[in-house]
This record gives sequence, structure tokens and C-alpha cells, in this order.
Amino acid sequence: MDRAVLLLCFLVLFAGCVGQGSPSTPNSTAAATPESVTTQAPTPTMTPTPTPPENPFGTEQIRVGYAVAEDAKNRSYERAVVGALDFWNNRTAGSYDANYTFVSDPDEAQILIRFVDTITYCNGYDNLTVGCAPILTKSDTAVSPETVTIEDDYAVSSTREIIIHELGHTRGLDHENHSEIPAMNATVDTLLIPEQDLENRSYGWNTTDFRVYFDTAGSVSSTEESDYRREIREGWKYWSTETDHLEAQPAFRFVDSKQEANIVVKIDGHEGVRWESWALNTDSDDSLEVYENVTLYVGERNPEYIDYNTALALGYLLLNPENETQLPEPFDGDDEFGKAERWSD
Repeated sequence: MDRAVLLLCFLVLFAGCVGQGSPSTPNSTAAATPESVTTQAPTPTMTPTPTPPENPFGTEQIRVGYAVAEDAKNRSYERAVVGALDFWNNRTAGSYDANYTFVSDPDEAQILIRFVDTITYCNGYDNLTVGCAPILTKSDTAVSPETVTIEDDYAVSSTREIIIHELGHTRGLDHENHSEIPAMNATVDTLLIPEQDLENRSYGWNTTDFRVYFDTAGSVSSTEESDYRREIREGWKYWSTETDHLEAQPAFRFVDSKQEANIVVKIDGHEGVRWESWALNTDSDDSLEVYENVTLYVGERNPEYIDYNTALALGYLLLNPENETQLPEPFDGDDEFGKAERWSD
């Protein structure tokens, strides 16, 4: 109890000391209570968190770039990509609205368009596929980056149409939407990159690796075959090691399978040499562009001359001349046929 009284007196005395100098009044409590000041923190201004756009990427502008695979044609695809983005910008078709912006750095892309030599498989489609893309709807969450694959063989206008089609898939559109967006048709008309026609080429092949099959059925006995093979090799040395008429020297090797060969040699009853060639049309015009394989029919039963005949035929097939005068010696018609000295360049 005493402790309580003493404590009360102390408080009263203390309160008087910090007053305004008036005599203390023991029974007064007014001077003993200091003024209290209440300071309130300002009410913060609440900025609402913006709602992300309703698309799989969660951004207003979806960044699109491209990369070229090592096996693809090394050319610029920017014009085709930007043209496809312009087609979709400000269009509302699809599972969600989206606007695109092109980025030159593929590492910054949210959608990365990869140009490749060949698409062998795409979600059940075969190797006729020219483009492949994921189908994304508004409720999906995109990975970084989503990849669209495009074959590299087509002209700019066709490449643009293929990209438009595949970007449509990334917006949730399917082939059934082609009535709304014709570009979503399952098949797209394409124009291949124009290539130099075979008749204008100085080298008619896309390879220097020649696989030769010697078809001896009904023409050469097993005892003669080794002589013929030796002479064929001798003649073709002109083109593989003994001439500088080709920028890249070809190589020839015999194979045991006709299906593996791109050159077949047969002995027949005609004089000299003739051949049948198979060439490909690799672009969208009506002309042939490149040899795929050839069969040589050599009408010479004397193995001493088969070397010249097959080498002469290769001169036409490798250099693609209009006539023999455009061939190097000894195939230009200036010397007597079959002379041994013809084998010096």
C-alpha cells in the first residue's frame, strides 16, 4: 500500500515539473496529464495490378523472331516473317487477340520461327508437310519460346503464306477455320525458289559422289568383268584426278546394289555410247534443274575402248555442253577416235 502512495506522489510531482510553471495543486489532475498528440500515417494510394492480357504469352505484344538451321538455305527471311505478322496484327480471329512485333534477336522471341531443310514429321503429318506449329488456345500457357518450323524451299510470297498459316495455329485456329481465314486451309499453294535450269548449268549435279553399278547381266562374262571394271576406272580418272575442268573433283566408286547407284553402266549392241538420264524439276517452272541418276549404254565389246566411251559420256553429263566442241581434249572431236594419245590434257 505504501508503495502505491509513494508512486502516486512521484507521478504528481513529476507532472508538475514539466508543466508551465504554476504552483502544483496536489488535488488537481489537469496539470498532471500532458497533452497527447495523435499522428496518423497517410492512407496509401492503391494502384491496381494490371490484369495480364488473355493470351498464352501474357503480353500485349508477342515478340516473334526467326533462326536458320544449319541444313537450311542461308538467306534472309525477314520480309516474309514481317509480312505474316502484318497480316495478323489487328485481326481478332482465333482463340485470343494478339499483336505481334518482330525481333531480330532470336533469343528475345516468344515465338521462334525455325527454317529447316526438311520437316519429316509433324503431329501425324508426313514429309509433305511444309510447316509445323503448336495449337495454342487462350487457356494455354506458352513455353519460352514456342517454336514454329518452316521448310526453306519456297519463294518469299509462299513462305509468307506458310508462316501466316502456322501463326494461325498458335492462335488456336485449325484447318476447319479456313472458311473464315482461307490461309488456314490444310493445303497451301506454294511457289518454289526459282533455280537455274539444267540447260544453263555448267555442272548438272548436286553431288560429286558418284556410286557406279556395273550391270553385266547377259553382256559380260565373269572372266571379262574385271577387265571392264579396270578400264572404266581408268577412263574416269580423267575427271576425278587428271583435269582441272571442274571446280570440284568428283569421286567414283563401284557399288554392289543398283538401287544405291546414281550411275549404271551396261554393255549393249549399239556403237559408241548413249545414255538415259533422270533429272528433277526442283522449282515451279516446267524445266528440269538437276540430274538425279543416269544409265550409260556402252556399245563396245572391246574393253580397251570402254574407258574412252564412258569418260566421253561423263563429259556430257558433268559439263553439260551443247555439243562436243565445248568439251576439253580429247573429247572435242579434233583427234582420231580411240587413240591412246587422246588421254593427255
